Amino acid sequence: MAIDTSIYERQRRGINEDYSTRAATNAYSRFISQQRGERGISDYTQSFQRQTPKFTASYGRRGLTGPGVRTGIYQNAMKNYLGDYNQNLNRMYADQATEARQYDLTEAQLASARDRALADMETDKAKEIAMAASYLSALKPTFSG
Repeated sequence: MAIDTSIYERQRRGINEDYSTRAATNAYSRFISQQRGERGISDYTQSFQRQTPKFTASYGRRGLTGPGVRTGIYQNAMKNYLGDYNQNLNRMYADQATEARQYDLTEAQLASARDRALADMETDKAKEIAMAASYLSALKPTFSG
């Protein structure tokens, strides 16, 4: 009884090709997600930088800020304005990091699934070889007599 191991080689190639395709798709998706996140952060920062002069000027026009003027209203407003900016920016960074971790998890799951599939295939191959050896051992007395 001959064992055709080419079947297992084709399976192995198929498993690895499937993994490579899925891993490449996941890596590209991660890249696109990262670009999208960076663009959002950049747009948010740019918008903040453009609005800041208008924000501070609005208090100056009302006489709440300027040389020799110290009001708690302007300071509190500025503290809130900057605090909101930092809070939102930190959330955007955290969201981006969480999304990247999700892609990393997907990559780990893909690699694990590939490893399991390859191990299962090797087990099947070993079983077939063991069965063939057992069959040949059972036939050995027939041919040695």
